[in-house]
Amino acid sequence: MGGFVDTSAPGATGISIADVIPNNRKPWWRDTRLMQLNFLLLSALLTQTASGFDSSMINGMQSLTHWAEFFGHPNGTRLGAMTAGTTGGTLIAVLWASQICERFGRRWPIFAGSFVIIVGSVLQGAAQNFGMFVAGRFIVGAGLCMVATAAPPLLTECAYPTHRGVIVSMYMVSWPLGSLVAAWITYGAFRIDSSWSWRLPSLLQCSVSVLQMAIVWFAPESPRWLIYNGRHEEARAFFTKYHGYGDPDAPLVRFEMAEVAATLEMEKEQKQSRWMAFLSTPGMRHRFFLNAWIPMMLQWSGNGLTSYYLTKVLNSIGVTDSKTQLIINGCLSIWSLITAGVFAGLVDRLGRRFLFLLGMAGMLLSYVIWTVCSAINQERNFEDKGLAAAVITMIMVFSAFYHVQSPIAPTYVMEILPFALRSKGAMIYQLTGNIAGIFNSFVNPIGMTNLAWRYYIVWCCVITFNLATIYFFFPETKGYALEDVAQIFDGPDALAGTNAMRKMGITIDSDPAAGDIEQVHSNGEDGKTRDIQRIVEHNEVQ
Repeated sequence: MGGFVDTSAPGATGISIADVIPNNRKPWWRDTRLMQLNFLLLSALLTQTASGFDSSMINGMQSLTHWAEFFGHPNGTRLGAMTAGTTGGTLIAVLWASQICERFGRRWPIFAGSFVIIVGSVLQGAAQNFGMFVAGRFIVGAGLCMVATAAPPLLTECAYPTHRGVIVSMYMVSWPLGSLVAAWITYGAFRIDSSWSWRLPSLLQCSVSVLQMAIVWFAPESPRWLIYNGRHEEARAFFTKYHGYGDPDAPLVRFEMAEVAATLEMEKEQKQSRWMAFLSTPGMRHRFFLNAWIPMMLQWSGNGLTSYYLTKVLNSIGVTDSKTQLIINGCLSIWSLITAGVFAGLVDRLGRRFLFLLGMAGMLLSYVIWTVCSAINQERNFEDKGLAAAVITMIMVFSAFYHVQSPIAPTYVMEILPFALRSKGAMIYQLTGNIAGIFNSFVNPIGMTNLAWRYYIVWCCVITFNLATIYFFFPETKGYALEDVAQIFDGPDALAGTNAMRKMGITIDSDPAAGDIEQVHSNGEDGKTRDIQRIVEHNEVQ
């Protein structure tokens, strides 16, 4: 995260944001302001920890004798209801999540959602019966939806320009982090000879939410949300403090204020905040397809078997010892965290499209080998330990390739959406992803019970379809400034970024080396008079 990213839009003319980003700024870990900003963004960055914790915890609980006995050895649809509890809560909260983010900004939904997660975790840990346990999980899911709808936009809109890709990609790295913590907490709780073996992990699920509530209290609000709501001076103060190193006259501060203000003014004129805007143009329909399909694709890639039903997968290959299953679950979480972290850090070097293709292709290859080994192992009555080891190895390989692409998903979706639709897009991401998750929760255990290894063939076909979809429909967004990504979908004349500045009457010098932006008149190219001074006051880059 140190300034190696070309954030200019390829092919753009005149001055771009890359021309005003200082190339002599210290690395972020030696820069006090950027250290402070990135630390405060942990309030959003840690969001998926609770979700990863939940997945690994449910996996581990299925290996806990006291949990199984307390709830009557749940299986089939009953087990599906328990695992899908958080999904149900998310699908309820999704009805109002985006409206809250648009009305109150990004910070307050994170605070409120974290509090709701805490309440749900306590109820889940204190459960006296099946219904109470599921109700607690519903509440946890509702809180997760609120936080997850607000967090990606906050990260995208606050991050330093050269940090944006890596920081937003690190958002999904918190998922395997939560999974890792839960896996080893559940393993440790295995030694507790009482119901606390599962109650303790349930209560600890809210620990990160407590941390998020504390940090977000001091975190900045999205400067783009502030500008959209007419709070320009607060936005300028943010850009000055964190992006301009305290200098209100820094070229980067003035450029960002001008570009963001002009882009958002254009979005208001085009009424892009309406739901129907998703269907208004071919470019918007393409965005909508990607926004809705990517989270479904990530759920429908066979990963549900390792995320929530690893115990059943291990049972299917003859690995039935509870302690061994918990150790495998814990090791898989460590491996997932390492691979997700490495590839999230490479998102700006390798590109979004390449990582999507690499991840899905690797998943397909590992799933095919996994399926073949499982079939042969069953024919040999699970007596060949080498085949069981091969299946476990392929699960590890599959997990690695899954985490090649999973960190990029929120980065990609947030980049392709205009500001006015970003919170709605985050809501759609939650909606379609969790609808797909319901399938995983209810159909996967039934498929595993009735078809055993043959069920893997279904996922091999689905992964092949996903790979083809990526190849034909996923454009590359690497190298584009946030406001200029619109050029990919709406053409080189898209009214966003530097184009919006020209439209608003802010003339951009044709020589990038000159580094000058001049406001030459108050009428835009369309001859329409606007209050330019209110929008871009004092934003000429000197």
